[in-house]
Amino acid sequence: MQTMEAKQSGGRKARRLKVGTVVEPMGLLGIQSEPIQIPDPDRIVHLQFRRFAGCPICKLHLRSIAVRHEELVAAGIREIAVFHSASEAMHKHDGALPFAVIGDPERRLYMAFGVERSARSILDPRAWGAIIHGLSVFGP
Repeated sequence: MQTMEAKQSGGRKARRLKVGTVVEPMGLLGIQSEPIQIPDPDRIVHLQFRRFAGCPICKLHLRSIAVRHEELVAAGIREIAVFHSASEAMHKHDGALPFAVIGDPERRLYMAFGVERSARSILDPRAWGAIIHGLSVFGP
């Protein structure tokens, strides 16, 4: 069994996970105050790290996942989305999703899983179509 190993990155500790890594169990709370266990003892967890509450690209992706949520459940997969926004902000934008959502404004989970910020993701021309589509559907 592998565990998380820390790596020095830009003067701060970031964790890089390798394929097959088993993470230490974490008890978390979703934005609806529901308990969330990672890893889930009974299901595979698909853990998504998203931008901020109201991100138009994220809303498009999450809506497509929400439409197929029952298929994921039937396949034994637990969907969990993490945002670097406070739970209060998340209620307005993503409170009605059929799967767990975690607000992580301090980015503790991002750091624990080695997820870092990158301006390149939003500046990449391949993202522009999704940005425009998301803004046209959900507004700014």
